Amino acid sequence: MMFLEYLEEKIFYIIISFVFTLFLSIYLLLIGIDSSVVILLVILIMVFIFISLLVSYLLIKKRYEKMINLVDSLDEKYLIKEVIDKPKNLENRAYYYALDKACKALNDKLSDVENSKEEYLDFLDSFIHEIKTPISALSLYADNNDKKIKEEVLKISRLVDKMLFYAKSDVVEKDYFIKEVTLADLVHPVLLEYKNYLLNYSFKVEVKNLDNLVVYTDIKWLNFIIEQILNNSLKYQNKKERIVRIKGIDDKNNIKLVIYDNGVGIKESDLSKVFEKGFTGSNRSKKNASGIGLYLVKKLCDKLGIDIKIESVYLKYTKVIITFPKGNYFIK
Repeated sequence: MMFLEYLEEKIFYIIISFVFTLFLSIYLLLIGIDSSVVILLVILIMVFIFISLLVSYLLIKKRYEKMINLVDSLDEKYLIKEVIDKPKNLENRAYYYALDKACKALNDKLSDVENSKEEYLDFLDSFIHEIKTPISALSLYADNNDKKIKEEVLKISRLVDKMLFYAKSDVVEKDYFIKEVTLADLVHPVLLEYKNYLLNYSFKVEVKNLDNLVVYTDIKWLNFIIEQILNNSLKYQNKKERIVRIKGIDDKNNIKLVIYDNGVGIKESDLSKVFEKGFTGSNRSKKNASGIGLYLVKKLCDKLGIDIKIESVYLKYTKVIITFPKGNYFIK
């Protein structure tokens, strides 16, 4: 708040003060008071008015800045009414009353939204678990009849999983269980799920140094993250000899899981955008791409406190590096 802005707000008070001073001066002159005394009195009155306005401005500015800093420091700003003092003057009490009603209405609305979201997630969770039963039945049927059907059924299953993980990505903290696991515990279930695909399309898979490296994370969420990465590695291939290498690295302060493929790679201009929602890249077929997979992977990694980055050379390779903090940080 600038001093000139404050003076604009006080313009009525200033005009009244000047009018009063003018009439007082005329009256004093008419009753024979020496003009020099009147001038001195006017000067004193003006100085007093200016000082009173300045002091008032400084006090208001202090309260103004305190309020601004308080609001900026709040993560959930709709709770501001709970941390400010009830004002004593009449005008500010009206604003406080309006703020109180607005915050209450907002909290009620948020509560309704949260309840609706909880109901939606419960329904979605129930629906997905129910639909898994016929998917599993189809998968068993396809084992004995048609490998192509089996492959398509697995695709449906993965899409259903992606839908569930996407729906729950904002509430990861309510649905994960951190425990001590090896990198092998995270990688082998995904490779087993893709076993038939890897064999059918002649992928050469190299796995190294996973059994003895321990991290602390949630197996279910990490299986999904690795599945999304591996799915991209298998989907975007242009070589006759198809290679996927997965290895663990024991760094000084971290444990790293590196997933490498010799597929089509990513253009340098696209690398900075691969985790953006809806981004499908300029070098890949967009027919079956949604731009959700890597966006969801990045979102889940951030929620779980692990780092992920991608290195790639177009038409040569793509390397995804997942970095886990070493030690039982999450359990502590």
